[in-house]
Amino acid sequence: MLRKNTGDGGIVASMARLLPLKAFAYGYSNARVRSMRPHLLARRQAEDLLKVNTNAAVIEYLSRTTYRNDFEGLPSRMKDEERVELAVGKNFARTAQKLRRITPKQSSSTLETFLNRYDIHNIKTILLAKKLGRSKEETQALLVPAGSMAQKEIAAMLTAKNADDFYSAMRGTEFGAKFFTSSSIRNIPKEQIKALFQNPSSDAAKLDVFLSSLDFFYYEMASTINAEGDSDAKKISDLLRYEADTKNIMTILRLKRGNADKATIMKNVARGGRLSRATLEKIASAKDMAEALSLSTAFFMSKTGKDEFAAAEQLYKADGQLSHFEVVFERSMARRSLKALRTSIMSIGAIVGFLFLKEGEMSNIQKIVRGKALGLPAEKVSQMLIFV
Repeated sequence: MLRKNTGDGGIVASMARLLPLKAFAYGYSNARVRSMRPHLLARRQAEDLLKVNTNAAVIEYLSRTTYRNDFEGLPSRMKDEERVELAVGKNFARTAQKLRRITPKQSSSTLETFLNRYDIHNIKTILLAKKLGRSKEETQALLVPAGSMAQKEIAAMLTAKNADDFYSAMRGTEFGAKFFTSSSIRNIPKEQIKALFQNPSSDAAKLDVFLSSLDFFYYEMASTINAEGDSDAKKISDLLRYEADTKNIMTILRLKRGNADKATIMKNVARGGRLSRATLEKIASAKDMAEALSLSTAFFMSKTGKDEFAAAEQLYKADGQLSHFEVVFERSMARRSLKALRTSIMSIGAIVGFLFLKEGEMSNIQKIVRGKALGLPAEKVSQMLIFV
């Protein structure tokens, strides 16, 4: 009669049986991801891009890298910065598709949950571009077709002639169908949502509520990753929970500086982070920005993070720009992503860790070309770049 393994011996035996299976499932995908990392733009290359005088020169430089094929077939009338942004978006989407193909089936839903962040990015981009009166060409350059929505579904939202068309186009996608039936938006009336699509600039506060609901939905979805039974997926969940915390702190700081009250601030705080609601309420209840920043410093556990945040405070005192803190949070996320890539052995963690780093590369290039288009000095743009 067979006896069940019990105690630590049984656990060790089970792990010993599982490791070969994980190696078989993830060996190829993890090896591919690690072979892709050296092709990310190095700090030296980003510094080269900062040194060139024009965005046309940026295009010429990137055309000698892994981005060379991404400039083919782009509309000739676009501004140089728009051409670069469209090319890096295409490159990222192509990378995401490659990783979809090599991700083992048991982790595909985890990867798709992560990639939903680009569905949200595209929806926000279209609405905010409409509010700012941006053209379709300008808006298209900012889209990243790496989520669950097909190109034609994104195009349907971008070219929607009225609120009903936009609402129908969004709800007709797999992402939209889930979002519109979620608790994140249940309290926002359908007609109010359509009104936002019709005229996003009519009521900025309500638009902010809708945009926040997209974040609420995303981090609620991310919180289900651990429930899939893959212990390695916890690393991804931890990354996303950390990201939710950084977004919440930045939301509080922005609204705090705008003299919003505690109730208004807390309505815009997303669930799914590690920080308790009581901790976030404490920051939101601070008597002034100085106290809010002091309380926010406690978020960082490492000396590096605390030192970077302290340096950002000094810059903020000089120019009043909250973007200094965003850079600190982005750098912290990049370090965590790199750690996930390095420490995830035969797991989905390595794949998502790489995507976070690729996202950082895309963001760096976008900051460089936008800075040049605005005539910002290279030193100013350099402060906003993220390297690990």
